[in-house]
Amino acid sequence: RVALPRRGLNSSVVDPVLKSDWSKFASVHPWPGFVFQKGTKMETQASDLEEKENMSWTGSAFEVREPISGSQSTRSHGGYTLDQESVNRTDDDQRQTSESGYSERREWARMQTKHFEYVDSVSDPDELVAPLRDKRCRSGPFFEYELKPNQRVVHEYKGMNYQIGGFKVLKARWWDEKWVKLLGRKPVHEPGRKIVRFSEKQLLKFDWLRIWRGSVFASSFLWLQLLLVYVLAATTFCISYFVQISSSGRYHQVYIDGGTDDRTQIVEIFQQLTHVANFTQSVSVLVAFVLGLYVNKQVNIYWNLRQEFLQNMINCVESLCFRMAIYFPHNNKEDQEIRDTILRYGLLSVALFFKDASEIDSWTVGERNILGAHDLSDLVRDGVLTPHEKPLLDGCPAKSQVVWVWIASFFTKLCLDGRLPDPLANQESILAECTKANSNINFLLGRINTQYPLAYSHLVVFMVKILIFMAAVQAGYITAVAFIFRYNYWAYEQIVMMTVMTIFYQGLINIKEHISNPFRDGSTDFSWKMFHTRVHNECKAFFAAGRSPPYTHSERPKPAVLPPQLIVRQVISSKFRH
Repeated sequence: RVALPRRGLNSSVVDPVLKSDWSKFASVHPWPGFVFQKGTKMETQASDLEEKENMSWTGSAFEVREPISGSQSTRSHGGYTLDQESVNRTDDDQRQTSESGYSERREWARMQTKHFEYVDSVSDPDELVAPLRDKRCRSGPFFEYELKPNQRVVHEYKGMNYQIGGFKVLKARWWDEKWVKLLGRKPVHEPGRKIVRFSEKQLLKFDWLRIWRGSVFASSFLWLQLLLVYVLAATTFCISYFVQISSSGRYHQVYIDGGTDDRTQIVEIFQQLTHVANFTQSVSVLVAFVLGLYVNKQVNIYWNLRQEFLQNMINCVESLCFRMAIYFPHNNKEDQEIRDTILRYGLLSVALFFKDASEIDSWTVGERNILGAHDLSDLVRDGVLTPHEKPLLDGCPAKSQVVWVWIASFFTKLCLDGRLPDPLANQESILAECTKANSNINFLLGRINTQYPLAYSHLVVFMVKILIFMAAVQAGYITAVAFIFRYNYWAYEQIVMMTVMTIFYQGLINIKEHISNPFRDGSTDFSWKMFHTRVHNECKAFFAAGRSPPYTHSERPKPAVLPPQLIVRQVISSKFRH
């Protein structure tokens, strides 16, 4: 196989003679195993080489042998004429010719790489990039897109006043302000900082040691509970140790002797400690089974929220914009206003849904203000909502659903004005799309509002907490006995197991609570600004494609449009006055 650089033939630096020769070759005799497309590699396979025996390569071009006159014995093969002598070659001669031809083509391709250059190459091949869909649109909400080797992060600037020479924390945790002042870096718990994608490839290598934000370790309560577990284990250790070594204690003599070499006694103590550990292990198996079902069901609901209901609502927005790109493709002010209005209303519905969903878990006025559940001024500032539309939504309990009523009414106006072809059919299908989007919002809010039964959640959390505290008591008791008998590795094992168990089980129930409503303001929650940007870029691409389809040319620069029609209604004569 011979691989040539991408876009080589489209480059302006290609040698003109080589380019003309290559164009003649590609147009006269396209190989079955040859593929050339803009932006891809050119690949030449070694298959069917014996069918190209009549080609002899000379330098950077090639020649095709003249067909033999009709008096000679000839036959057609692949669009060329081969003489009888070539047909009657032996298998050995054919194999040698094929290998020779392949070597010549490979050497020719290697030499021609000097004539090609990568037009779109960058100075630094390791420069970080992001998908084109994620490019921030000028007319949309502002955010900062941070690129890292292992993460793509969106800073929505909620609770932040970024100033020249630094920034001031308004709604972060108290120690984050100290972090900013001392180190001059962004706070660990920056409000509005959301991870939109992470590199699983890097995570599997060494990033699992470096990632903090977005992981279970970022929970302050996790470390507070771990501290309480250590305190409980230390208290149990002190009580067990001093009781056992007291004058009336069970291991007083062992403590006086500095340990024991009696294997029988050591085996007996080891068996007793094993029974203590087995009891905790039995409870751990039961809790792991129940907790696994508990978290697994919530993960399924999480994927259902994102991939089914939320995606269906976004699909409805893009479906309507797809229609607008076909029905109103012209670049005049009227068509552009219709397209932009439908797109803006669809994106407004997505933004308002995030506010409606975050309001569900706002338990205080302060939390509601931080999440901006009732504040629509940010949408006005970002150009998603107009000032005269804002009063229509203030105090509305179903903001995101009301917008779809606006969309349906707007399409009805277009049908009555005779702006759409086949208005009756279009009205019916568009109302179906709006109804579908409204139903998906209902499903989303219903799923978020529907929790596990309190008794079930309380039992699971209760058993997890009991298991963690049992592990702490067990670790304290076994550590005390291990120190008395000078078997310190028993103590180290218990401390490690207690730490891992606390982080693992508490982390699982934290994950369950976090993904129960992924439309809040956490580091791994969904970013409505990123959804806005992606949908906006996709729909704008639809509009651009509708304005300039590939069949347009200088004589017919405008795209084809179905003629608009007025609605024809049946008139009932009984309604007229006689």
